Amino acid sequence: MQFQVPQFIETEDKVVGPFSLRQFIYIGAGGLVSMVLYFFTATWLFVIGFVIIMGAAFAIAFIKINGQPLIKILEAATNYYWKPQTYVWKPAAPIAPSVPQATAPQGINLEAIAAGMALHKSWEAVQTGSPAPAKKTSDREFIEKRMNERYQIFQHVAGDRAAARRVDYR
Repeated sequence: MQFQVPQFIETEDKVVGPFSLRQFIYIGAGGLVSMVLYFFTATWLFVIGFVIIMGAAFAIAFIKINGQPLIKILEAATNYYWKPQTYVWKPAAPIAPSVPQATAPQGINLEAIAAGMALHKSWEAVQTGSPAPAKKTSDREFIEKRMNERYQIFQHVAGDRAAARRVDYR
């Protein structure tokens, strides 16, 4: 069993001579405005207006840009210029910087590893004869101090925070 498949479904039917109904309406509207202009203006002004109006009518009727009729392009351009272009993103809740939590695989105790590292550093200090640190800083203070030395946290216009390497040229 065979079926006929329509081939040219994007083309409009020619209703009035070589013009589709839409093209005929655009050209007819341009002709009507030109006729009104003929009765109410001087001849030299009519000729200038006729050329401009009929040129615009033929352009709207026949020109297509990327497969779109010129009237749709003009409508999109008008909406773009007349409607506000402010795009504001407001999060529902303020974004707080998150600190990633270290997780260990099953069976490994992070406290024992940290205690072992502290013991190792203490034993190394005893062997080399270096004095013990005067004040014990927390890991978070140490990390923040190192971040302030090498990186600077900045905030984008959109509100998100990021760290960037700081370079001091002296």
